[in-house]
Amino acid sequence: MLAEMYKRREKLSWLFLIFTLIVAAGFPILQPPKTEGEWWEMLFFLFPIGLVLSIMFISRQQYNKVKDIEIPESQKQLLDLKDVVIKKDAALIPRLLLFEKSGEFIAEVKPMEISWWLRALIAVNSVFLTIFPTTYGFFSHTGERLLTFRKKGWLKQVELTIFDGQEQKIGTYIQEELKALIHIRGELFNAQGELILPIKASGFSGNFSWNDEQERQWAYFYNGIFPHEYTELFQDSHNHIVKLSDEISKEEKSSLLAVIGYLFMMRIDR
Repeated sequence: MLAEMYKRREKLSWLFLIFTLIVAAGFPILQPPKTEGEWWEMLFFLFPIGLVLSIMFISRQQYNKVKDIEIPESQKQLLDLKDVVIKKDAALIPRLLLFEKSGEFIAEVKPMEISWWLRALIAVNSVFLTIFPTTYGFFSHTGERLLTFRKKGWLKQVELTIFDGQEQKIGTYIQEELKALIHIRGELFNAQGELILPIKASGFSGNFSWNDEQERQWAYFYNGIFPHEYTELFQDSHNHIVKLSDEISKEEKSSLLAVIGYLFMMRIDR
């Protein structure tokens, strides 16, 4: 699982490197530099080339670490977990991988039923995924659909309609999208339209929690390099751990996971 992800990340880096080299080689042919200053400006291409090479080197190192490691599949249910490790997959179509903190793979989050033209746009830049209405699904390692959420809106306001595995509506999330680049401001409602969780966060930097109006903690987020007890699989800074409350109902937890999945999906390219 992780080995395949790092391998894909390395392959994508190769594609980007080839594209960058073609552009760097073609630029002086189409528009030959005429002065010494213009030749110096060609050094601009060294930055993306160096960045891609560093990604390739890190991905290869990570691949060599985990290539012989078998990723076990969790025997638990997603809604029974108290801690979830979130991994961003490296693929043309964005995807999140969810693990137990001990390393067992339990579920994935991915867009569903994407039209061919949207797939083409996302392949160019995943930011297009944030613009168009899209349905996302949580799927177990066996392929079972656990819950879905349908996103609509953009720029001023985003609304998520959340469904359980039987496609019954269980909640709604509304977010002020204009503020989402820096400050997340949203409200989570249950199926009856009652506010159950106001959501506020300043990006995803540092450690922070989401509490309801009764000061119950619904989720606590960890960022950065993680402790050794989370195994060697999760020791790079591209991981996040979320501690989930066991004092909320299954429907509330499903709605909470949908919001978490949406926010992390929207930040894959940011």
